[in-house]
Amino acid sequence: MQERATLESPVAAPLVWPAERVIRPTKRRLRLRDFVANAPVTRVLTARDLKVKYKQSLFGPLWLVFQPLALLAGFLVAFQGLAGVDTGGLPYVVFALVGLSVWSFFQAAMTIGTASLISSANLVRYTPCPRLAFPLAAVIASLPAFGVTATGAVVATTVTGHITIKVLLLPLVLIWLVLLTLAVVAILSSLAVRYRDINSALPFLLQVGVFLAPIGYPLAEVSSTARALLGLNPLTGVMEGARWMVLSGYQPDIEPIVISLAATALLVVAGWRLFSRRETTMADEI
Repeated sequence: MQERATLESPVAAPLVWPAERVIRPTKRRLRLRDFVANAPVTRVLTARDLKVKYKQSLFGPLWLVFQPLALLAGFLVAFQGLAGVDTGGLPYVVFALVGLSVWSFFQAAMTIGTASLISSANLVRYTPCPRLAFPLAAVIASLPAFGVTATGAVVATTVTGHITIKVLLLPLVLIWLVLLTLAVVAILSSLAVRYRDINSALPFLLQVGVFLAPIGYPLAEVSSTARALLGLNPLTGVMEGARWMVLSGYQPDIEPIVISLAATALLVVAGWRLFSRRETTMADEI
């Protein structure tokens, strides 16, 4: 009887086995489609950056005119008045304004964009706001710096009779410049979250950068060694391309343009990978 009872009532197997769940931190969350999905956030942040930039300012947007004019005056004294640089028959003001249009945008975007994540620390730490929208909004908000100076360059070129039909290609230079600047801003802003020294060193680097790019002097006026070093600066190729498109008869140096195009591609890839990798830990590090 005991054996029969054992056969008739076997021990039932468990219906659900205990599951083990492993949670690993993600390494990347950014996707290219996020640019479109986050467009409304970027638009709001861009409007905020524009308002903050000129809030409680006596002259407001007029600083977009004063700053390039101040640099232009300095170049007139230093390079044309003292050094006597030769611009190949082109009016010096026209030559310098084209370079200033590139530099003004880059300087403005770097100043705002590198500190964009730190200045919005509460949004980064406590909200799911897309992190990439902050440096992207800073770059977009700096476009007026290019627009005002580039417009002055085109007007001056037209008045002096050195305009060329290739000026219609100038938007291509703007796209090139925006990609290059956004890549550099993405790299520095993501690193500045942990290494705050970047924000402290940036003003000095930008001051030195004015002389490390051919803004107020042509490449032909420097030695071959200096020309080779200046050619490694990605902004040099952008300025050479812009002058070729705006100034009639200007013969650009092809090597810096090729180097700049290659550097832009590499910086875009590096900026995307670095920012997307560091984006997952920004809320903890900021």
